[in-house]
Amino acid sequence: MALLSLNVWAIVPAHELKDGAVHMAGVGPDNPVIYDNDWWFDVFDNNYLWARASLGRVDLRANIVSRDMWEWDAGYKYSMQRCIDDANKALTLARSSGLKNIPDIMSGSDEVLRRPASGRIEETVPKSSPGVRKIIEEARKATSEKPLILICGGPLTTAANALLMAPDIADRMIVFDILVSHYGYNGKDGWAAYVVAKKTRYVDWGGRGRGFWDRHSVFVAKDFETLPKTPFCEDMRRLIKSDLGQANQLGDGAPLVWLFNPQCWTGVELHQAAFRGKAVEFTLAKPDEAGDVLVIPKAVTDMRQCHDEFFRVLRDPALFKESATEVN
Repeated sequence: MALLSLNVWAIVPAHELKDGAVHMAGVGPDNPVIYDNDWWFDVFDNNYLWARASLGRVDLRANIVSRDMWEWDAGYKYSMQRCIDDANKALTLARSSGLKNIPDIMSGSDEVLRRPASGRIEETVPKSSPGVRKIIEEARKATSEKPLILICGGPLTTAANALLMAPDIADRMIVFDILVSHYGYNGKDGWAAYVVAKKTRYVDWGGRGRGFWDRHSVFVAKDFETLPKTPFCEDMRRLIKSDLGQANQLGDGAPLVWLFNPQCWTGVELHQAAFRGKAVEFTLAKPDEAGDVLVIPKAVTDMRQCHDEFFRVLRDPALFKESATEVN
C-alpha cells in the first residue's frame, strides 16, 4: 500500500463481515500493540490488556500517556503530570498483584495540535515526545500487511504527531479510538483526530457520538466478585460499584475485546471526515462515495460477547497463580 500525497492520503481499513462478525485484513491477536490513554482509573481497559500481557497473550510494545485535552482552549482542565501519575498508580497495582510483562509508562503528547491557517495538514507543526518516537519506531518495524495496532482511549494527539513527523509510517499502522467525532468523548483535540482520519487507517467506535455505553450494559458488580483479593482486582470492584464505573462500563475498551474476539462487532459503517470549527465530524458516506474511516455503531456491538471476552481473560486461573500480594 503506497503512501500518496501527504495532504490527501486516506484509506479505509480493508474489512469484511464474515459469519456475523467484523474482520479486518491483517489485523488479529498477533499484531504488535501500543496502548495510549489519558486516564487509567475510569475504565477497565488496562486491566484487560495488562492481564493478557501478563499471560503472554498480546504483543504489547508500549503504554503511552497522552494528556487529557478537555478545556484546552481555557488552559487545560488537567495537568500532564496528573495523567502520568494516574497511569503509574495503575501500573503499581498491577505489578504488586503479580502481573508481569507490562511495559513502563511513557509520556505522549501534552498539548493539542493547532490547525494551520492554510488548513493544509502538512503545514501543521508537530511536537515530539517519547511516545511519539515509540510509535514511529514500532510502526517502522511493522508492515502494511501486519500493521502496528494503536489502541487509543484519549485524544489522538500522540498518534497524529507521529504521522506528521514520519509520514512513511502511515500504511504500517491502524488506529482505533472511540467517539472522537463532533467534539465527543475523546475528540477534544479535533485537529489531531482529523489528521489521523485523513492520514492512516482509522476505526472509531460510536461514530457521531450516538450514545456511550448504557449503565450496566456490559458489567455489573456481581461479575467481579469471584476475582482474587489482589489490589488489581479490588480496584476493579471499587470502580464497578461507583457511578463512574456503572456509566463508563467497557469505557474505551471496545476495540480491545474485538481484537481478540471479532464476534464483539457485528457490523460497520463507512464515514467521511471533515473538520469544522474545532472538531472533526464524521458523516455517513453515500453508497457511491469513498470514505475515510470505519465506524462501529453501539447498536452493532454485542455486549454479551464483550462481557465474555473480558472475563475469559480476567478469570483465567493462571493469571494470579503467582500473585505477590493479597488484600486481607
